[in-house]
Amino acid sequence: MLPSTFEDYLEAILTITESGGRAATLDEIAAALDTGKETAGTTVASLVEEGYLERADGDAVRLTGKGSSVASQVARKHRVLQCFLTEMLGVDEDAASREACTLEHGISDETIDRLSSYMDGAQSPPGRMGRCRGRDCTLLDCKEGDTVRVAMMRGPPRRHRRLLDLGIFPPGEIVQIRRKLPNDSVVVRVKGCDIAISPPEIARSIVVESCP
Repeated sequence: MLPSTFEDYLEAILTITESGGRAATLDEIAAALDTGKETAGTTVASLVEEGYLERADGDAVRLTGKGSSVASQVARKHRVLQCFLTEMLGVDEDAASREACTLEHGISDETIDRLSSYMDGAQSPPGRMGRCRGRDCTLLDCKEGDTVRVAMMRGPPRRHRRLLDLGIFPPGEIVQIRRKLPNDSVVVRVKGCDIAISPPEIARSIVVESCP
């Protein structure tokens, strides 16, 4: 895993060069990262030596395939995190960008994928989850007698406040489908207790996966 400073440089160069379409000068890199030209030159030299950048005309550099891959990955993490902070948590856009810059270096690809899926589900109208597709399987897709593990809960957190307060549906919880009622309510057994999940929008927003 690259140091966070190196990732910041690669992400900045990706932005400067318009997704790798041209080379970036040392002055542009230093300005983008609000650092001195000498410091930027030292870091750039290390990235060239490691094979993430290659020299262009003058003091300019461009991303290699290896560098472009890392830069794109970091940029995606930044976008997903900033979107989550602004749209789901209501954080100011500038503050969200700063927070994303800090968080993007330590968060895993799997968590980013889950955050992205969570936001897609939160913005989808009811009924979009009609068929079970891997991790997109919800409680409404399960059959009576199925035993599944909760993967995530889609939609605004306030929708699930009561369930979360009761400790019923944190990710990783094992759930058995006891009954499916005609009104699309679902009765599940969790921690030895039978719980009725209604309205159906709640059950549809609880994403589950098969137990191994």
